[in-house]
Amino acid sequence: MDRAVNPGPDPAAADAARWDDLTAEFLAKPGVTLERAFSRISLMVGGKLFASAGHGGLLIKVSADRVAELIASGEGQPFSTGGNRVMREWVVAGPTTDWRALAAESMAFVRDAAAASPKKA
Repeated sequence: MDRAVNPGPDPAAADAARWDDLTAEFLAKPGVTLERAFSRISLMVGGKLFASAGHGGLLIKVSADRVAELIASGEGQPFSTGGNRVMREWVVAGPTTDWRALAAESMAFVRDAAAASPKKA
C-alpha cells in the first residue's frame, strides 16, 4: 500500500482553480454547503463532508471497496488524519482524475449513507 496522505499544504494553483470550478457547480445542488473540515474549506451535503481539496488532490469519501479500487488503479492515495491510522472510506484522488465525477460519486455515497443511518433523538 502507498504511504497515506496526511492533511497538508494548500492546493497548488491549478488544483485551486479546479476546486473553485467544482465548488461553484456543486453549491448549486440542493443541500450542498461549504464548511471547514480536515483544516480545509470543504463541500458538505446534509452537514456531512464529501469533498475537500488541498491534500495533494481531491479528498473524497466513498466505500472502502471503491477506495481500494482507486488506490489499485493509481488514481488515488490512502488518507490519514495525521497519525498512523488510515481512513478506510477516504481517498485522495490525484490531479489527473475526473474530480467532477468523483465528487458526484462521493456526494451520492455520503447522502445515501446519511439517509440509511438511524436518526439520533
